[in-house]
Amino acid sequence: MPTSATAATPTSAAAGGGRLRGAVRGATPLALAGLLANVANLGVTLVIARAMSTRSYGATAQLFALFMIVSMPGSALLVGVVRRVTTWTRTGRADLVAGWAARVRRTGLWGVVAVAVLALVARGPLAHELSLPGPGGVAETLTAGAAWCLLCVDRGLLQAAHRYRELAANLLVDAAVKGAATAGLVLAGLAQTGAAIAVLLGVLAALAHARRCLGPTTRAGSAQAAEGDQAAETPPAPAWGARAAAAARGERRLAAELGAALTALAFLALLQNVDVLIQGRLSPGESGQYAAVSVTCKVLMFGAVVLAGFLLPEAADRRHLGEHALHQLGATLAILALPAAALLVAAFTAPATLLSLAFGPRFTDASGALLPLAAAMTCLGATVLFTHYLLALGSRAVLVALGLTAAAAAGLIALAGGSPVTTARMDLAVQAVLAAVTGLLVARAARRTMSAPGAGRAATEVAPA
Repeated sequence: MPTSATAATPTSAAAGGGRLRGAVRGATPLALAGLLANVANLGVTLVIARAMSTRSYGATAQLFALFMIVSMPGSALLVGVVRRVTTWTRTGRADLVAGWAARVRRTGLWGVVAVAVLALVARGPLAHELSLPGPGGVAETLTAGAAWCLLCVDRGLLQAAHRYRELAANLLVDAAVKGAATAGLVLAGLAQTGAAIAVLLGVLAALAHARRCLGPTTRAGSAQAAEGDQAAETPPAPAWGARAAAAARGERRLAAELGAALTALAFLALLQNVDVLIQGRLSPGESGQYAAVSVTCKVLMFGAVVLAGFLLPEAADRRHLGEHALHQLGATLAILALPAAALLVAAFTAPATLLSLAFGPRFTDASGALLPLAAAMTCLGATVLFTHYLLALGSRAVLVALGLTAAAAAGLIALAGGSPVTTARMDLAVQAVLAAVTGLLVARAARRTMSAPGAGRAATEVAPA
């Protein structure tokens, strides 16, 4: 006769399989939106790569890498928004969200204006430092990065509410506007400047769409908050003091979490783009060829970031329930593995053909770098998902691994001397080690969660937001 534990095993396995299928269904809208956006980006790439010189295309890739780095604080802010809103929702204080979000938006708007002014001043020196052909597009890129940070507030609100369909639509709005504007402006002869303007227009369109999606909910939340303030106009002094102390602790905790998230995501941005920046600086003449390889491989990174939009709120929510989100992590890794496998096969069998079809025969000289860089971006895509999982849990151990790897990547890539193939191989070496380390950190965090299944609920009950 089987023991009760043995008898329960098939049921547990079935439940686990059901949760995994549910996670795949939940992530599918975002995955499809990411796929469509990537297809649109590929179509635009096919157009502009033939209309631009290899030098201009390399400069465009460098500007895009700059955008990714400048916009990274927005991704950190998104992590903070998701964690704070999830905590408030799980502790019965959802009425606080609307007013807080409005204050953050006002501050962010002034930040965008300040960055735009500074970008106009700094565009010349920065273009010289990056060995760009001119300052055109630098100010637009920096402004777009700042506007992206503002967009991340609204995307964080959508994620925290598990409104994945609206989030998927927002991704498509960004991709559609950016793609159409890029093709039109580049074909009009604006080269990398036109591509940078298109990125800015895409971000602004996505920001308008997100605000429209959140408008009714925000107004309802504001009305509920006003009613709550009227109902508790004169709270007792001890209660007011306790609430103020809890709020102060919550602000300090949020600042610490935002700092950790900003540091982690800045390291990820550097790891994603350091090869393009250093290779372009050391060997400007080959920057266009390497940029073609980089763009082809880094579609995987876009997919990983999109899937992290599902994983982050799911992991944060289950943390407050005292549960792990390994099924959600497994679903996102499985979805990411499909395009990664296809790219690796194509890079192994016909790298020059793939680049020629996508960019034209002028961009095939660095085809030997395609396979190692595709493998490197596959590893980094997994690292992105692992990092978002750990950030959702409030873990900071990942910062050390990311920081050391970013330093190692910069040093090793610099030693490559601008050679595309050597640059890609150096990148693969550090990315593979990083993926293994962050995967082990996730496994350790999951073991801790499973060994203390009630810890998350207890923390939610006693910890102030």
